[in-house]
Amino acid sequence: MNRNKYVFWGLVITTLISALDANIMQTASPTIVKQLGGMELFAWVFSVYMLASTITVPLYGKLSDMYGRKKLLMISVGLFTIGSILCGMANSMVMLIVFRGIQGLGAGGMIPLSMIIVGDLFTIERRGKIQAVFSSIWAISSVVGPILGSFFVETLTWRWIFFINIPIGIATVLCLIPYKESTEFRKTHIDYKGFFLFGISISLLLLATNVRNPLWYLVIGLVGMLVFVLVERKEKQPFLPVSLFKNKGILRTNLFMLFYCLSFFGTSNFIPLFLQEGNHMSIYKSGLILLSIAVGWMFGSTPAGKWIIRFGYKLLFIIGSFMTAISGLMLYLFINDISYLVLFLILAVQGVAFGLLFAVGTIASQEFAEAHIKGMSTSLQIFLRNIGTSVGVTIMGLIINHAVSISVGMKNVFLYAFVLSLVTVGISFIIPAKTTVKVSEK
Repeated sequence: MNRNKYVFWGLVITTLISALDANIMQTASPTIVKQLGGMELFAWVFSVYMLASTITVPLYGKLSDMYGRKKLLMISVGLFTIGSILCGMANSMVMLIVFRGIQGLGAGGMIPLSMIIVGDLFTIERRGKIQAVFSSIWAISSVVGPILGSFFVETLTWRWIFFINIPIGIATVLCLIPYKESTEFRKTHIDYKGFFLFGISISLLLLATNVRNPLWYLVIGLVGMLVFVLVERKEKQPFLPVSLFKNKGILRTNLFMLFYCLSFFGTSNFIPLFLQEGNHMSIYKSGLILLSIAVGWMFGSTPAGKWIIRFGYKLLFIIGSFMTAISGLMLYLFINDISYLVLFLILAVQGVAFGLLFAVGTIASQEFAEAHIKGMSTSLQIFLRNIGTSVGVTIMGLIINHAVSISVGMKNVFLYAFVLSLVTVGISFIIPAKTTVKVSEK
């Protein structure tokens, strides 16, 4: 149990690094541009990180099923830390973009592998509580990150937003050293050809959401995915195992989570903007509204494991999707007329649904899968969540940009999200109630 305690803290620290990195750069961005120049390239600092950290998620899952989670997590944290050191030493925007890519290659394994290790070590009941801890770290980092970024920029230098990752990365590796894995791993053939086709195609499709003229990116990306499917059909051991798509529990759960992230999960990115621009609210107060989602998330994810054992997966997916759709409908109908407190409460309800469904979805991706593909199954769901969120946020941004005002745009965003949430309600009814794979006590 002591070993597990150290591993748990290692996973907590890993989550802390990821959460801080996602929030700390917000306040440092103007200073970085001022010192390094290259404003026209600055968007790539974020894009290259997103691409590298997204396309590598399934590969980390595949490799973890072959070589173990511990080695891969230590490698991914090491890569991330090395990338952070290089980013802190960058003397041009081009160098920073390249080094952010290295950082992203490491980041792609940190959250998925942490979730996989949680699935290996802990019972279903405890996993919901652990995910609540992780979500609270993200919530705290969303407030602390920008403040810490401002502190480094004003007191030290923007380079410390990267250097701060060095001691955290070392602490993570030290916590993971005592961990002894009990799961047996199968060393099989890795379909690098499939991964290359998959990675290039997904990269082009993601870039289509971040460039001004997306047509050719979209066309070539779709052609690449078609070629990937055709090539993989002839592969004896494809990059994405066929068993992942024949398993109804995994297939339907992943489909649900993809549409769920396409719908309301991305709306929180625009609510502070709406409050600032539409209601002339302060940056501080508009940012605090997101704590409602974080608080609700903890309440939803903490009991998720116990509820799965008591009620099964299907009922929880149905309840969570209805909670999201109903609260989302209220946002669509009343967003321009409700008070700050009522908005806080509605978003808290959505936060409960987010916490419940993300916890149940993660556990389902592990428990519906056989032991030798558990890592791939978990990472595939996280990958699809990332894709859904990226595409969903891009669509919402386009909706707001083409509206006559921020208020109209936000209302249209909620309408889009509500329509898609009805799809998740429908999918929730076809998710199996129980797993057929035997759950072992951990």
